[in-house]
Amino acid sequence: METIQESQPSQQPTNIIQLPIIAVSVLVTALIVGFGVYFLQKLQIENLKNNYESEIQQLRIQVSNLEQANQNIPTPTNNQSVIDCGNNYDCLYRNISDGNSAKVTISEKIDSLFFEEKSEVKIEPFNNQFKVSMTVLELNKIEKAQPMTKSIVGSVSESCPQIVNNLSSIELASASCVANTAEEARNLAKDGLSDTAISKYSCRGKLVDEIKRICVRPDFPNFPPGVKKPAVYLYPLQESKVSVAVDLKGIITKSEPSYYKGWEVVAEPNGLIDGKYDYLFYEAQLEQLQLPKEGWVVEYKELENWFNSNLKELGLNEKEISQFKEYWLAELPFARYYEIKLLDDNFLKENMNLVIDPKPMTVIRRNFYFKPLESQIILERPNIITPERKGFTVVEWGGLLDK
Repeated sequence: METIQESQPSQQPTNIIQLPIIAVSVLVTALIVGFGVYFLQKLQIENLKNNYESEIQQLRIQVSNLEQANQNIPTPTNNQSVIDCGNNYDCLYRNISDGNSAKVTISEKIDSLFFEEKSEVKIEPFNNQFKVSMTVLELNKIEKAQPMTKSIVGSVSESCPQIVNNLSSIELASASCVANTAEEARNLAKDGLSDTAISKYSCRGKLVDEIKRICVRPDFPNFPPGVKKPAVYLYPLQESKVSVAVDLKGIITKSEPSYYKGWEVVAEPNGLIDGKYDYLFYEAQLEQLQLPKEGWVVEYKELENWFNSNLKELGLNEKEISQFKEYWLAELPFARYYEIKLLDDNFLKENMNLVIDPKPMTVIRRNFYFKPLESQIILERPNIITPERKGFTVVEWGGLLDK
């Protein structure tokens, strides 16, 4: 018996119909995703663009601020003639007061560094201010110098003796400063480029950069230490010619009478020197400083009483104590307390030795270290033996102020 099989309906047409639908669906989905990604990326790009534009605007503002800051030191027009006043500061002041540009040329022999400086100071009025330009033209070694008055490098050397070892880096270097009045500009030209002037008159330029590089030590901003007003008293037994020199590790920055490799003076038994001086005066910058552990801590209001009692114990007489107090009570700024230490005789001999001929029988040297304190500290008091004056006697007092 034959088995009759029913034919199954074909599925092919349905599949054929479904394929386009699926393709269209995929395409639509892809388009939707693609447009979504496109618009998302576009939005991100717009955000980045806005951020970049904001940052660029901020940078433009910063650049504009920097440009304005750089305009603090004015630049006068190039076509303005500069009047050469030689070394006449009255001429300089008169011309800049009238609105003219003028300059002076300085030749100075610097006592402390033993060289001669030739430099130029030019002042140019601009927008109710004055641009002061200082240029070191020449530096020449000399055998003997006269007292320093207004040279550019000489004014710096008072607080920076090591500049003498770096002369090649500052020769032909310039600095520009801004003064608000003609009088200030003239005074700056006369007084030179001191630390105070650099700050007060916003001085800048290669010369200032070199001064900072040479003179500033980050570990000791006030280096080198400066010995203030050592006063040397001479008491020979009879009127005598006396030779005094300071064998110094450092340089002498001031002196009276003028110091050149020493003093040659006539001293009397009462201490009078060359018929007019009570003492030989000098100030110096040292290459190093060593302090003892012992010392005193004194309230500011008790300083005078402390000087009266302790200086006598240390061997000074009434006249020397009086002159010491006259100087140091005015020199020490107010502080709640002062740490006071006495420089060791060995340190003095190694770093600022006095060489005296004829040789004295008694030498009393009292150089102090003063440091202002906010609160009291405990120090062990040094053992003091009051010296006895015998024969030709030399006495020195001085000090260092740690600011």
